[in-house]
Amino acid sequence: MFDRCITITGTPGFAKLAADSQGRNRGPSKALAAALDPEGIHVCQMLMPHNDIEWRAMWLVKVLGSMEPVTLWMDNSFEAFTRWTVKHETEEGAA
Repeated sequence: MFDRCITITGTPGFAKLAADSQGRNRGPSKALAAALDPEGIHVCQMLMPHNDIEWRAMWLVKVLGSMEPVTLWMDNSFEAFTRWTVKHETEEGAA
């Protein structure tokens, strides 16, 4: 059975994850970080362990002035990802 939860974070949490991604292989550009919607909700579309030391996540990111998300990959420590994201249960049949 599929997990009926999605992992999300708001812009403040995403900014913390972006800071944690510094020095890792993948993360947002400074231009994208500046374009984040301050009220945005960002969705983790895919998550996988990377080199057994961190998560590699594919994000759908809400930018200011657009309803179309920007897709990016970001690497984060296990601890930062857990701290700055929330699992949100979806409605029955929505997944």
